Amino acid sequence: MLNIRRSYASFLSLVMTAARLSQHPGDFAVLEEEVSRALTSLGAEVITSVLEAWDEKLVAERDRNEWELVQCKPRTIVSTVGEITYRRRYYRNRKTGERRFLLDDAAGFDPRRRLSGKLRNQAVALALDVSYRRAAEILQTWVPDISAMAIWQEVQRLGGEKRARAELEREKVFEQGEVPSGTSKVETLFVEADGVYVRGRRAEDGQSHFELKVAVAYEGKQEQGRERRALMNRQVVVGTEEAERFWEGAVASFGRVWDWVSVKRCWVGADGAEWAKKGVEMLPGARYRLDPFHLRRAIAGALGRETQAYRKVWDAVGSGDWSQVEKVLRKAESQSEGAKKQRISKLKSYMEKNWEGIVSDGDVVSLGTIEGQVFHHVARRMKRHGARWSKSGADALVRLVADRSNQEPLRVRRLSRFEVQPNELANGKQVNEAELTRHAKEAVRWLERQMPALVAPHADRPWVKYVLRELSRISFTVA
Repeated sequence: MLNIRRSYASFLSLVMTAARLSQHPGDFAVLEEEVSRALTSLGAEVITSVLEAWDEKLVAERDRNEWELVQCKPRTIVSTVGEITYRRRYYRNRKTGERRFLLDDAAGFDPRRRLSGKLRNQAVALALDVSYRRAAEILQTWVPDISAMAIWQEVQRLGGEKRARAELEREKVFEQGEVPSGTSKVETLFVEADGVYVRGRRAEDGQSHFELKVAVAYEGKQEQGRERRALMNRQVVVGTEEAERFWEGAVASFGRVWDWVSVKRCWVGADGAEWAKKGVEMLPGARYRLDPFHLRRAIAGALGRETQAYRKVWDAVGSGDWSQVEKVLRKAESQSEGAKKQRISKLKSYMEKNWEGIVSDGDVVSLGTIEGQVFHHVARRMKRHGARWSKSGADALVRLVADRSNQEPLRVRRLSRFEVQPNELANGKQVNEAELTRHAKEAVRWLERQMPALVAPHADRPWVKYVLRELSRISFTVA
């Protein structure tokens, strides 16, 4: 039976706190702080009582021929209501020698992890937007016992699970030949890719920076108001792998959403990087387009904005004739010297190399969303001043950011093997109404023994009617 004595003491403390504060008008902040502290204490006591009641139920229902009781051990969990210390029984399997805490299995507690599931979710959600240290500082305003390292470890664990799952999907498609399960049917898909370099924590392969790759797929753009458009059914993939493996993972990931058989044309937008162009080789009906933002930036960087040479180059680009573009650039190069001459030469090489993605035709489409996507999904979090990353640490974090953008759960809640529906015991037997009534009567008799004031001569007093009698409304689960 649920032991409410500890919860009862905390509840009375809450009532007494409210009564004391009601007699002394003052600052609302003080009221809020004291009541919040009392509620937190009450919540912790209730949770502790429920956990220990579960443990009593499990010890009674276990298979005694299989599970031998060894001892009781305390455990401390850091939750959204502070630290919770409860006692649970430790068992040994008589047949296999396996040792387990059945209560921890039932409650879904993982070994050697102090943070509760809800607190872990809050910590990870914060860490996707602010630094680990700042996330810990925010959480410490109501949960003192949480550190930046604990949050980092949770992000690494979850991100590692995402990475392993993505690799498994890639292997199924590209090594085992399994067809992706996407059901959304579209004829045209837009895919844009870009990378961002972040500072490494230590030099890896002789480099102090490494690249995070981003690929975004969407079905089109939808008007959202004046001069604002949103991407339709956007899906984001982020990673640190080499080009071929990254695109294989992206194709497998996008294949969970779209039916590749129905896709006739893919427009692939990039900034000219060779790794990004590899997507053209893997996507159905793919055509490459140079991202217009990077093209404008390259031309302006070499020729300056609003110059005669700048306008002539754009006019030549509009004609779709490379010879005219080359003629304008050669003339500008011959009239320049030093660093500017080198920049124009570099621009000419860049445009020639990507001319297929620059030239227009009647079927051309407008892309140009990747820069904003890179900022929102990677740069805003990863390019923070002074930030340094390990490759695996950065990969774990950005995978979680991508999943949040894709509206996928960061954590898949697992059902305990003991978890059952209401009105069911752990052994699966239904509890009939008569049995429920009997349990309720036993609970009432137990309450009367533990709180004789409920039936004493002072039962009509306010502190009994409005405090103790409300406690008697608690529903009990009896083993």
